[in-house]
Amino acid sequence: MNSEIGLTTPFGEDIALKAVSIKAKLNGILAEIDVKQQYKNNEKNNIETVYTFPLPIDAVLLQLNVEINGHTLEGQVKVNSVAEEEYEQAVTSGDTAVMLKKIRDGLYSINLGNLLAGESAIIHFTYAQLNEWQGDRLRFYIPTTLAPKYGKPRMAGLAEHEVPSHSLSAAYQFDFQADIEGELADAAITSPTHSITQALDAEGLHLGLLDVAQPMDRDLIIEIAKPNSYVGEGLWAKDGEQIVALTSFYPQLDIQTKRQPRCIKMVVDCSGSMIGDSINQASIALQAIVEQLEDDDWFNIILFGSHHKLIFNKSVQATPKNLQRVEKTLQNLRADLGGTEMDSALQAAYSSKTPKNIPTDILLITDGQIWDEDNLLTNAQASEHRHFVVGVGSAVSEAFLSKLASETGGASEFVTPNENMSSRIVRHFERINQPRLHNSKISWPKHNEAIQQSPQQLSPLFAGDTINVFSWLDIGKCSQDEFDGQAELNFSCKDSDGIDVKHTQKISLAHTDNHTLARLAAHSRITEVNKTEALDLADKYQLVTESTSYILVKVNEQNNELGLPKLRTVPHQLPAGQSGFGSVVCESSDIVCQGMPISLSEPMSKIDYSDIPMFLRKQADDTPIKQQNSSPHDLHIPIPKLLNDNLTLSQVEEHQSLAHSLNSEFTPDNNMGIGEFDIFDIDELGEDEAIIEILYQLEHAGYNEQKLVAAWLSLYNEFNPDNQFSRHVTRLIRILCKDLDVSAELINNIREMMTLEMAQTAN
Repeated sequence: MNSEIGLTTPFGEDIALKAVSIKAKLNGILAEIDVKQQYKNNEKNNIETVYTFPLPIDAVLLQLNVEINGHTLEGQVKVNSVAEEEYEQAVTSGDTAVMLKKIRDGLYSINLGNLLAGESAIIHFTYAQLNEWQGDRLRFYIPTTLAPKYGKPRMAGLAEHEVPSHSLSAAYQFDFQADIEGELADAAITSPTHSITQALDAEGLHLGLLDVAQPMDRDLIIEIAKPNSYVGEGLWAKDGEQIVALTSFYPQLDIQTKRQPRCIKMVVDCSGSMIGDSINQASIALQAIVEQLEDDDWFNIILFGSHHKLIFNKSVQATPKNLQRVEKTLQNLRADLGGTEMDSALQAAYSSKTPKNIPTDILLITDGQIWDEDNLLTNAQASEHRHFVVGVGSAVSEAFLSKLASETGGASEFVTPNENMSSRIVRHFERINQPRLHNSKISWPKHNEAIQQSPQQLSPLFAGDTINVFSWLDIGKCSQDEFDGQAELNFSCKDSDGIDVKHTQKISLAHTDNHTLARLAAHSRITEVNKTEALDLADKYQLVTESTSYILVKVNEQNNELGLPKLRTVPHQLPAGQSGFGSVVCESSDIVCQGMPISLSEPMSKIDYSDIPMFLRKQADDTPIKQQNSSPHDLHIPIPKLLNDNLTLSQVEEHQSLAHSLNSEFTPDNNMGIGEFDIFDIDELGEDEAIIEILYQLEHAGYNEQKLVAAWLSLYNEFNPDNQFSRHVTRLIRILCKDLDVSAELINNIREMMTLEMAQTAN
């Protein structure tokens, strides 16, 4: 066990991540957040740490610095292929490298390669985000942990080494501070997740944690009450030869609409990950929803896990008889349906029959812990149902759920334990029943219209929600001295008679010299331009996207003496209250319960094995697991042995492949290097017969057999995206190619020949 803090994996390996420190600055809608991750290699060999972690969906990375033993290096943003090549070249050469990449919206990874024995490193990155008002509150959140997700991580584009792991012994030191400036410094501020301190002075409001030893087992939420006079705000700054402006409007209307019957299909997550706080919240939510229904409304309830259950065969009217029929089910809701097959449950909801001419919406209650997000989003958009999402739990998948709501024309609310669920439900029903604001347009009264705007088209929105828009104005037509920082939003809304009524709202913009505004604006355009323009913007403004990453390299002395590093994946803490572990809800007056014993609120017989977190399955045997951290409470959980009932034919075939053979033989723990292979060798190891035939043809054409095979192995992942060599094997092949002096020209020739031969074979 680590003598410094006591952090080891269940297998006795030291956990390199020691502490995380976060400092935030909020000035109205703009927030800038500094994150410092402290690492220490207490092992006797060089290691590589990989930490996959969450950020808010709209986070824009601004800077990466790394301090290694007092030496500071600054990262640069480069195209992924270049960044990955530089990283791999450094690691296999014995140098230290850091790569910060975006896997998908809201999910990132830090790769720290070749942290030498005894070395310390501080990885420091900064990101910015735009806050949004919803109703009378601004919700600022810092995600701290990832919950185990259902499905295959490969569905979300994760490489094997990026798949998050979990450990009961992971308990990092976590510190948070925030400075709130401007008008919001005088607002009422609370945290439903952490006990916080508040100190007000002339510079603003300063927040901190009451206990600096807080666990990283729940998202940190700060809620700010809206000042009575708030109507919106904006910022503007110079960006080269243009002025870039951020307008943040907050349309507030007392909309009187003619009520009409609606059909609400309620889809409720009852999977194992919802055990504990989350399922209790879901039960409260459903009861509050049902109380909001009128006699002429229609509804249905679909409960889901590994399978789904429809309470009614089709949507039914909200009569007292039907409501009474579901009352007992809602009061005794249990998370006993196993895995999280959300898509099939939603498909059942889409197909659930409803009366003609009655508007129908989906109300989804879940923690959102699935990997197959893209497929579900595609199906949701095609369903033509608006999705109103209530995300529950202490580490909700906010990026996915907010995207699901916005891309289907709905809205999202997120509720942690200790928050008022009923108020969120009431707000959701206000949205469902109100008309959306449309025909929105931003204008600049004293100047020409903006030459560019992002988003280009303003989507309909609900009254009381924020609309953030970036605009670019020609500095020649509106110089800095002349620009008065005034803008207005024009939009329409239907009245109670269904007639469009036009509205106007004006705001003033404050000037800032902060280059962050221009970079945020550029980032907002990336999804609206073609790939070439997107890469140009990312390079010019140094922005991390799904196509670009931060990279830096520190050259080490005597690097030739180092072997390949041992891989150390940084595990996450299991979120409190998720899967039945711990709780964030307290019966005392304290906001947060510290040191609560971990327990299961559902009997193990009720839990589908497929929804048990993977890290527990790996530890599984008939012997109870004992908690390995310094908590005074012992954890005793009987877990069933790992079963192989779900092994598919494709997985069996994969075991016979060349990739499986080499990945099984050459692992980071056995210190074996790959020697020279001939064609017969890789044939015996499972290479496809068609590839073997092509290789023999190329050998007969005069290529050196060992160089030919090494060149093909270096290209293997490129031609087999669904069945790749591990990162470690790929590095061994890189070293082999270097030892054999396999040239880039030879590799490129083999690539072209393979592509041509495979195309001809396919035809």
